[in-house]
Amino acid sequence: MARGKPSRSPALAIDEGGRSASELLDDLLPLAEPSATEVHDHAAVLEVGDPAQLLELASDTALRPFLLCRLAPNAALVDPGRADDLAEMLRRRGHTPKILKSTEHP
Repeated sequence: MARGKPSRSPALAIDEGGRSASELLDDLLPLAEPSATEVHDHAAVLEVGDPAQLLELASDTALRPFLLCRLAPNAALVDPGRADDLAEMLRRRGHTPKILKSTEHP
């Protein structure tokens, strides 16, 4: 069985200019650096298994508007009003997002 050339995402192929994946991700989705502790009610977070996946998703111009900033190398803050739309777009692109909802406290 012949094997095709492994596909490379456009996001990872950009690295030919000598810039690291981390630098590319910093440009696309800056790391949140609050000056004080912050608590966000009803926050939506996208967590991936590998920072390269976050770079790939942030490089997608259709998905980037849903992502507000990076919280960690493998996590991004999502516009909470559009989290369900993001999950649907990810599904349409062949991803299988796991949706966790917080429980309401009285």
